[in-house]
Amino acid sequence: MKNTPNSLYIHIPFCRHLCDYCDFTKMFYLPLYVRPYIKLLIKQISAYKNRKFKTIYIGGGTPNSLTPALLKNLLGSLKPLLRKNGEFTMEVNIESLSKAKLKIMKESGINRISLGVQSFNEDILKSINRQHRPIQIKYWIKQMREMGFTNLSIDLIYGLPKQTLDVFSSDISRAISLGVDHISSYALTIHPNTVFYLRGIKELSSDESRQFYDLLYHKLQKNGYYRYEVSNFAHKRRYSKHNLNYWQDGEYIALGLGAHGYEHGIRYQNTKNIHEYLKGNFIADQEILSINEQIEEYILLNLRLSKGINKKDFKKRFKFDLIDKFSPSINLLKIQRLLIETKSSFKTTYEGMMLLDSVVLTLFECL
Repeated sequence: MKNTPNSLYIHIPFCRHLCDYCDFTKMFYLPLYVRPYIKLLIKQISAYKNRKFKTIYIGGGTPNSLTPALLKNLLGSLKPLLRKNGEFTMEVNIESLSKAKLKIMKESGINRISLGVQSFNEDILKSINRQHRPIQIKYWIKQMREMGFTNLSIDLIYGLPKQTLDVFSSDISRAISLGVDHISSYALTIHPNTVFYLRGIKELSSDESRQFYDLLYHKLQKNGYYRYEVSNFAHKRRYSKHNLNYWQDGEYIALGLGAHGYEHGIRYQNTKNIHEYLKGNFIADQEILSINEQIEEYILLNLRLSKGINKKDFKKRFKFDLIDKFSPSINLLKIQRLLIETKSSFKTTYEGMMLLDSVVLTLFECL
């Protein structure tokens, strides 16, 4: 099978407030749950004390909603697990930041920060119930740089209520002007039981979404940000190594409420019930993938990448050449100018990336 997972994900579900669009596993910050949860996580982390990971990623929720003392304890337990020159990422929300927390992060080996920005427009931030303001974004990025953080990523959302193309263009320009190293941008998705869903807010149509995406792509490309994954752009090759492991269909360990993991060919999801998690009943669901399901996931994930599917890697993984089984679909997609074959890979064209679901379904017809 595959090698031992080299990536570790930690989920912190606690938030000081809940955003109207968010569907991630999260809950209000209540000390009654926070302290025993962090204590239990540290105990789980200790089981890997003899391991070294290429990447560690702390997501949420809001990881920096933790008090400085709890944050220091958690990061201190993770620091020895990071391989030399490994990537150690933490998601951060501006409203829960402090210089003291940044100092703890720096001293604990965090070397990549993913900052939840979403928009630089004050009215839009208020409309989605974000608690920070545009002036704070610039301030905290400056503080991070001064503290020596050299790998900063921000998130932007498009398709938000009342967000025009001009407003989104301004958001992109602001991000570029701040010199961030990485930009992730996704269309707003409406999930059941979120405030946006209950308010009846609708997603963009496919044509509207395409207008926003085209603007994003061309403006970032023009300013030196390379699209290495359908929704992720990096300056000077500052790719997210942790997320690349996901997209290359690598395995990873997941600790924390609601977190998804992939180990030894088994995908699993941890419980979203805080009471069950604190009892030690961690895994809620797991699935052993068939060989065809593994092939499907590999194709789906790798075609999200601009580099596409590596021929040698595919053959090493599945013991046959991709072209042997998929040639009818591959040839059709080439004729449609949705797929390109190079000496080393199969990858989508720009239009193919925009029609990725259709491309993948066409390939799966050969399975």
